[in-house]
Amino acid sequence: MRRFILRLVNVFRSERAEDELARETAAHLALVEEDLRRRGIALDEARVAARRAFGGVEQMKDRHRDARSFVWLDDARRDVQYAARSLRRTPGFAAVAILTLALGIGANVTIFTLLDAVVLKPLPVPAASELVMFYENGPEGAPDPTGGSGRYLRFSYPRFQRLEEALGSLGSMAAVTRSSLFTVRLAGATTPEFLNAQLVSARYFETLGVSAARGRVLTPEDGHLDHVAPVAVISDGYWKRMMGAADAAIGQTLIVNGVPVTVVGITPPGFVGMWTDREADVWLPVALQHALHYQNNTSSYGRYDGDSSWLGEDLVAWLNLVARVAPANRPRAIARLKTANQQGLAELAQRFENPKERTGTLAHTLAVEPLSRGFSGLRAQFSDALFALTAMVAVVLLVTCANIANLLLARAVGRAREVGIRISLGATTGRLARQCLAESLALALTGGACGALFGAWASGLLAHEVLGRSNLPVVFSPDVRVFAFALGLSLVTAVVFGLAPALRAIQVGRVAAIGTTQRQAVGQVTTKGMQSLVVFQLALSVVVVFAAFLLGRTLINFTRIDPGFSSEHLVTASFDPITSGYVSEQYAPLSRRLVAAVRTVPGVVSASASRCGLVAGCSTSSSVRLEGAEGTASSNMNWVSPGYFLTAGIPRVAGREFDERDDEHGARVAIVNESIARRYFPGRNPIGRRLGASTRGLELDIEIVGVVRDAHTQTLHEPPVPMVYFPIDQRPAARNTAITNLDVRVAGDPRQAVAAVREAIRRTEPGLLLSDVSLMSARLERDLSRERVVAFLAFSFGLLALLLASLGLYGVLSYGVAGRTQEIGVRMALGARRSEVMGSVLKGSLRLTFAGIVLGLLAATAVARYLSGMLFGVTPLDPLTFVAVSGTFILVMTLAACLPARRATRIDPIVALRCE
Repeated sequence: MRRFILRLVNVFRSERAEDELARETAAHLALVEEDLRRRGIALDEARVAARRAFGGVEQMKDRHRDARSFVWLDDARRDVQYAARSLRRTPGFAAVAILTLALGIGANVTIFTLLDAVVLKPLPVPAASELVMFYENGPEGAPDPTGGSGRYLRFSYPRFQRLEEALGSLGSMAAVTRSSLFTVRLAGATTPEFLNAQLVSARYFETLGVSAARGRVLTPEDGHLDHVAPVAVISDGYWKRMMGAADAAIGQTLIVNGVPVTVVGITPPGFVGMWTDREADVWLPVALQHALHYQNNTSSYGRYDGDSSWLGEDLVAWLNLVARVAPANRPRAIARLKTANQQGLAELAQRFENPKERTGTLAHTLAVEPLSRGFSGLRAQFSDALFALTAMVAVVLLVTCANIANLLLARAVGRAREVGIRISLGATTGRLARQCLAESLALALTGGACGALFGAWASGLLAHEVLGRSNLPVVFSPDVRVFAFALGLSLVTAVVFGLAPALRAIQVGRVAAIGTTQRQAVGQVTTKGMQSLVVFQLALSVVVVFAAFLLGRTLINFTRIDPGFSSEHLVTASFDPITSGYVSEQYAPLSRRLVAAVRTVPGVVSASASRCGLVAGCSTSSSVRLEGAEGTASSNMNWVSPGYFLTAGIPRVAGREFDERDDEHGARVAIVNESIARRYFPGRNPIGRRLGASTRGLELDIEIVGVVRDAHTQTLHEPPVPMVYFPIDQRPAARNTAITNLDVRVAGDPRQAVAAVREAIRRTEPGLLLSDVSLMSARLERDLSRERVVAFLAFSFGLLALLLASLGLYGVLSYGVAGRTQEIGVRMALGARRSEVMGSVLKGSLRLTFAGIVLGLLAATAVARYLSGMLFGVTPLDPLTFVAVSGTFILVMTLAACLPARRATRIDPIVALRCE
C-alpha cells in the first residue's frame, strides 16, 4: 500500500521527482567517473567510459519513471497539460467550442433534471421498489353509480380497513390523502398560514420505512376512532423554516384548521411524502378528518351526509392506498386483497336498490401497480412532453458535436506541420490520438461544467414556471444523479466529436512534408468530410425545428380556443369556507355577503359566487335523470348565484337566468348547457322539462328554466362537458357544495381591481381563508402552462439547432473558400466575374442545404407521429409546417453563405497566385 501511494503521489510531483532523479543520476556518474580517474584514466576518457559503463542515461531515467509511478497515468497527466497549453494558444477557438458545448450540454442537463424529478427519481425511502399502490378498474359498459367508468384511485376508510386486515403479515398497508392546503399556526400566534398537509393512517411511516429524525412517528394508538390523540408529525423543512430548528419543537402545539395538535415528531431531511411534486409540511391521523373539516378529492357511490365523519362511511372514496410487499409475497398478497375487495364491493352493492347499479359496483376490479416513484400530478401531465424534449435536446447535442468536430477538422489541417514534425521525432499513432482526445476531453469537461451550472439554474427556473410556486420540493433540486449525468454526457460527447478529428490530424500530419498536390488532396478529403457533417447537422436541425413548429402551432391553436365565456375584465377569487370553519347553513349567506361587498368596489359591473370556478380544476360530477330520457345521464354540476352567467360572460341560448325568486322557498329550477340539450332533447325545447338530481333521489322535481352556451368550465384541453347549474339557495345541505369561487366583472383595467377585490373580501370576512385573487386571463394562461413551457423550450432548442447549423455551414464554406484561394484567383485572372464566383459558392451552399432539408424532412416524417398526442389542431404531417421549415432553412442558410461568398469575390488574383 505504501508503494502504491508513493507511485500515485509521484505522478503529481513530477517536477520535484525529476530534479531528484537528475541529481541522483549525476551523483552516480560522478562516482563512476572518480573511480576511473583513480585507476589512471584521463578525464575525458573517464567521462565517456563512465557513461558507457552506466548505460543509456535517458533509457535509465525512463525505467526509473516507470518504476516510481504509473506510466499511463503520468502520460495522461502530460496529455492534459499539453491540451491545456494548446487551448491557451488559441483562446478564440477554445471559447467558441466551450460556449457551444455549454449550451448543448446545459440544455440536456436542464431537461434531465426535470425528467428525473418528475418521472425517474424514486422516493427517498428504503427499498422503494417494494412499494405498490391500489386502484379499481371500473366497469366497461355497465352502469356505474359513481357516474362513469375508468380508473378509480381512491377508497373508503372501511374498505381500507378490510384490505389492511386481509394483507396481514404479508406486508404493511397505509392510507393517505392527497396534499391539501390547511391553515396552520403556532399556539400563541395570531396569523395562520397555508401549509400542505396530509391525513395518513397509523402505519403510514412504517409502510414507507421512514423513522423520525426527532421524536416519533405516528403509532396505532394515534389512529383509534374512539379517542383520537391530537398529534402531528412535521417535516424537516417546516421545522427549520418556521420553528428555527429549535430543540423544543417536540411537544409544541399547532393550531391546524382550528384544531390544536401536539408535535410528536420531525421527519428526516429530504422526505417529501408520497406526492413528489407537492411536498407535505404536516402529517395528521386520518381519524381527525371530521374535526379538521377535510372534504377534498373525493368521489361517492351515492347520497351521504357530507357534514358527518367519513371514517364509517363506505359510500365516500377519499383515500389512496399504498403497501409495502416483498416481491416473494406479492402473488399471495394480491390474491388475498382481490378476494377481500370483492367482498367489500358485494356489501356495498347491497345498499343500491337499482339492479344495474349493483351490477356496476360488482364489476369493479382491484388492480396493483408499482409505486417506487410515488404519486405525481405532474407525471401524467408532463411525462410525454419531457420525453419528447429529451429527444430534442439529444438531437441538439448531436448537432453541437458535429459543429465542434468541424472546427477540430479545420484545426487538424492547420496543425499538419506540427503533427508531422512530432511523427518524424518518433511519436506513435496511439500517443497522438490520446493527445487529441485529451484536448477534446478538456473542451468537453469545461463545457460540461459550465453546462451543468447553467442547467441547474435553468431547471429551477422552469420548475418554478411549471409549479407556479416560489419554494420547490426537495425532489426538484439537482443532486448527484444530475451531476453524474452531466459528467457522463461530457465524456461521451468528447469521444463523439473528438475521435474523427484525432484520426484526421494524424493522417494530415503524415503527409505534411509531402508534395503540395498530396496535401491538397488531403485538404479536399477534409472538406468533403466537413460537408458530410454539415449535411448531418442540417438534417438533425430540420427535425428539431419541425417539432418546434408543430408544438408552437399547437400553443397558438390553444390560445385561439373560444372558452365559451368572456375572460376579459374578469377577476376571480378562490377561497375555502370549509377549512375556515363555515358550516353548510352559512354558505348561501356567505355568498350574498361577498357579492355585496365586492359590488361596492369602484368599477365593478357585476359579481357572482359559485361552487366551482371557471377553469379552476374543480368539478362535481353526478348522475341526473331527465324527463323523456331513458336511464340516467352523467353530468357535471355547479351551484351559482343570481347573475352568474352575466358576470362570467356565458351567453344565454334560451329561457332565463337565475334571479332573486330562485331562493330556498321557490320552485326547484335548473339551467342546462347546450350539450345536454342536444344530446337528450334533440329537436325539442328543453325549457319546462324536468330533471332529478342524485342528491335528491333522482325525483323529477326540478324544472329546466334556461339553456346556456357550452363553456370550457374545467380546462381548455378538453371539450365542454354536460353541465347542470343550480341556484345556490336551493343547494342541498352538504359540505361538498360549499361555495369556493367569486367572479367579478369590472369596467376598467382589471389589474387595478385585484387588490381592491382582495381587500373587500378580507374586510367583510376576515376569517375566510383567501387562497387566490387573480385575473381570469392569468388563470387561462396557467391552464396552458404545459403547452407554453413545451413550446418555449422547443422554440429555444429549434433556434439553437438552427444557429449551430448555420454556423457549421458558414465554417465549411469559409474553409472551402480559403482552400480554393489559388483556384479562384486563377479564374478571376482569366476573366471570371465576381457574380459568377459568388454564385458558385452560393450554389455549393444550396446543394448542402437541400440535401440536409430532404434528409431532415424524411426523418421528421418518421418522428412526428410520436408527437401526435401532444398536438392540437395540427396534424403531424401538416403541409404548412413542411413549407415553413423548408423556407426558414433556405433563407437562414443563404444568409450564412453570403459572407464567405462575398469574401471569395474580394480575392486579389495577384495575391492568390503568389500564396503558394
